[in-house]
Amino acid sequence: MATNGHDPDRLDRLEGLVEVLFNRHLEFEEEHKRLLTAQVVFADRMNRLDQRMDRMAEFQKHSDERLDALIAIVDEIVRKRPPSADA
Repeated sequence: MATNGHDPDRLDRLEGLVEVLFNRHLEFEEEHKRLLTAQVVFADRMNRLDQRMDRMAEFQKHSDERLDALIAIVDEIVRKRPPSADA
């Protein structure tokens, strides 16, 4: 029997809904913490990757310079060589 809008079943339903909302909020907070942690880890790994890419670019530049020097030496040797008799 309902008196003044205070139906016990209605209050039980409302209490159940509040409990569900509270539990979902706790789950959301935990998931949010995991996402923030993942974001920090991801950012750290991206920074390390960026540093490695910078080092790799420097190594590539050094390799290119050495290859250019080798090409110049070989080119000079080929130019100084007399034409072969077969040509």
